[in-house]
Amino acid sequence: MIAPFYFSPFQDEVLLTNDAGCFIFLSKDNFHKLIKNEENIDPTVLENLIEDGFCFTDSIESYIRRNKDAVKDANGYLLNGTSLIILAVTNACNNRCVYCQANGKCESKIMSTEVAEMALQRIKEMPAAEITIEFQGGEPLLNFPVIRYVVERGEEVLHNKSVRYTVVSNLGLLTEEIASFFAVHNVSVSTSLDGPSAVHNMNRPKSSGYGSYQETVNGIAFLRTHGIMPGAIQTTTSNSLSYAEQIVDEYVEHGFHQIFLRPLTRLGAAARRWDQIGYDSQEFLAFYRKALNRILEYNKRGYNLVEYHAALFLTKILYGRSVNYMELRSPCGAGIGQIAITANGTVYTCDEGRMMAEMGDEAFQIGNVFDSSYYEWLDSSCCQAVCSASLLDLLPGCCDCVFKPYCGTCPVINYAIYGNITHVSSERCKIYKGILTVLFEYIKVGNDEIMRIFEEWGKQA
Repeated sequence: MIAPFYFSPFQDEVLLTNDAGCFIFLSKDNFHKLIKNEENIDPTVLENLIEDGFCFTDSIESYIRRNKDAVKDANGYLLNGTSLIILAVTNACNNRCVYCQANGKCESKIMSTEVAEMALQRIKEMPAAEITIEFQGGEPLLNFPVIRYVVERGEEVLHNKSVRYTVVSNLGLLTEEIASFFAVHNVSVSTSLDGPSAVHNMNRPKSSGYGSYQETVNGIAFLRTHGIMPGAIQTTTSNSLSYAEQIVDEYVEHGFHQIFLRPLTRLGAAARRWDQIGYDSQEFLAFYRKALNRILEYNKRGYNLVEYHAALFLTKILYGRSVNYMELRSPCGAGIGQIAITANGTVYTCDEGRMMAEMGDEAFQIGNVFDSSYYEWLDSSCCQAVCSASLLDLLPGCCDCVFKPYCGTCPVINYAIYGNITHVSSERCKIYKGILTVLFEYIKVGNDEIMRIFEEWGKQA
């Protein structure tokens, strides 16, 4: 008997996937025999189909018992509760990045210790045993005293939780005091490195107009002298599209072993400048293919470099494990996976939601740290609407997509670009489908060296 699955023609075969994250390529002949329940299907193929939950020969009860744990593992993020808390300790910044998502219409604000204390009390209410508090801005180091307060006070208030602290910074304001504090308190640091100096400086100029590249690479080296291994993310603008290989080379030159090739998000300054720095999905995918090929070349030569988007997908594809990356969940992580708290204590469904507020639109506000509880935030109509709008099972075009078990959608980005939270076939959708297509092309070929690399990547997300 056939079990539920998704399918799509893929080159000369048919790709099948299911909600446990399993996949199989079938010849068109075997596929037609499967859907017609014909008995003369290849026995080896039938055995693989049964093993991966695409069909069964016994009772439906036995089928459910065999496969329920795999489905649970593939969707384990639903059991974790809110685990990522964004504290936007200021919206002021010393850079003027051309794509800044937090560069909006609101006046500059800086979080007080009073707001920080109330945020900690609300975080204490959250049921998750393991959480991450991420300091963002603007440039969060402009408000280092509140970062220090939250980390030190958090050790007391959140003593019953395992807390990971991380700072997202351009590194331009690093001092010996700050670096030493991060090292002592095991605070991780993430920065942005958009490529070689010419590309990075075009994308991420300082407020003075000069490029920020040298400050960034100096900050990376400075943190390493304190035993802190910062992470870095790359954001792709139209300025970046011609430099795929050089961007990868830059990460290797600075000793990074992970690169996150990110498409531009059409919020904040990026939305206003889209005609100058934007592009369509096909342009990004051409860039991604070229960069991924370069990354794989380095791995073949013995240099371990992981592309993080690929690693997220490969964890699901090759190991059937859930990944708590907020945009690649169903429903997405808004509210139930992450929340964002701004300098004045206003709470939003997610970081993208607070960026909409920076643009003057409060559609994704769910409360305030002073006058509502964590459970009231979750119970808000906004939180419920966003969760419903990102449940792929309910979305035309997503509910029957072969990539559904690995994908997700962002209602906030849909709202910002298209004016509704349930838009399908968006440019972001095409990008995710494109990346997944690239990965499955490699998987279908089954080259031993590439698969060994992919298997290692899947273990690291």
